[in-house]
Amino acid sequence: MNINFSRYDTLSTLLAGTTAALTIVISQPAIAKTPQEVASIAGPLTVQINSSLGDGSGVIIAKTGKTYTVLTVNHVVEKADVKYTVRTSKGKNYQATSVTRLQTADTDPDLAVVKFESPEEYPVATIADSDQAVIGTQIFVYGYPATGGLFGAEREPELSPGLVTSRPGNRPEGYTLRYQAVTWSGMSGGPVFDSEGRVIGLHGQGEFGFAQTSSGEVAPIKTGFNAAVPINTFIAKLVAAGINKSELKVDNTPATQGPVSTANPQDAQAYYFRGLSRLDQDNPWDAIADFNRALAFKPNYTPELYFNIGNARTLLTSTSIDTTRAPSAIQAYTRAIEANPGFADAYYNRALAYLDNQDQPKAIADFQKAAELYKQGGRTSAYLDALSRLKQLQ
Repeated sequence: MNINFSRYDTLSTLLAGTTAALTIVISQPAIAKTPQEVASIAGPLTVQINSSLGDGSGVIIAKTGKTYTVLTVNHVVEKADVKYTVRTSKGKNYQATSVTRLQTADTDPDLAVVKFESPEEYPVATIADSDQAVIGTQIFVYGYPATGGLFGAEREPELSPGLVTSRPGNRPEGYTLRYQAVTWSGMSGGPVFDSEGRVIGLHGQGEFGFAQTSSGEVAPIKTGFNAAVPINTFIAKLVAAGINKSELKVDNTPATQGPVSTANPQDAQAYYFRGLSRLDQDNPWDAIADFNRALAFKPNYTPELYFNIGNARTLLTSTSIDTTRAPSAIQAYTRAIEANPGFADAYYNRALAYLDNQDQPKAIADFQKAAELYKQGGRTSAYLDALSRLKQLQ
């Protein structure tokens, strides 16, 4: 069955275009950075994009005189009649002088360019060939999440590490760089860095997937998978963006830190990651097998392992006549909750599994707990989603 993932707002039709390779090469050899070094690079480059409609992030990719160019995702700045403010790492706010929306049709990638003017000096991001970000590649998502009750200018930046789980040829709105990482609303438009601190994509998709239940209904499940529009997709849109390649700082040298190998796993971590990659590629049977191998190495691995076993079993429900799979999903989510009592997504997904098992009282209790935890964590969209589910049941 298909696992379809939604960005924070809407779904669109499949991207029809192809990506183009970068052509500007810097001959300096790349050196893998520590997460702390990547964060120090990301901080001055990453900006907030705020408006009356919501919060987003972006990254400075060019400068001409006092004019800075910020790359973000279109759904952060999609309304033409709204004023947008760029807030930099120095705490300075600037009105956007122009917004160029590169998504003019449903088949276009979710990208936009924002410009602002400032006498302050800010660095420009180095971008790299996103085609090199293969499965198993280390990535870092950086942005300004709206969590902990903080919104707009109050938001604080956050670095979230992850690994690339799949590189599909086509996905809605160009989201073909997919990874397992922790992200929140407000980080949309934020840069995705490789291990050398170079931008390889724009984050903008996450939160949940859709799975068909045994009754035939389509329900959202929380997954932890996220996606970005690869930077190469933006390079193919430079003419539409009004940007010359000479304005960009590009380094196409291969990363010195290679991808995590999944060809011959030898430990719990390798099996777990291969399971994640297989789950993301719509192969839950083999994903479960790898998750179980990870458990054989380390029986008490992580709550996320049990959570993803639950997800895989949930995705199998609609394609199998074996009705025991829903209880198996419940058992896996329960193990995740036992290991981490604050695991909001596990409560949410277990509630869906209870509904599929015709146990409405337990589903209501889990949706209530998920809503409480989402509210505490500042995950507004997830909180409202859980409240909506409760209203439907009560």
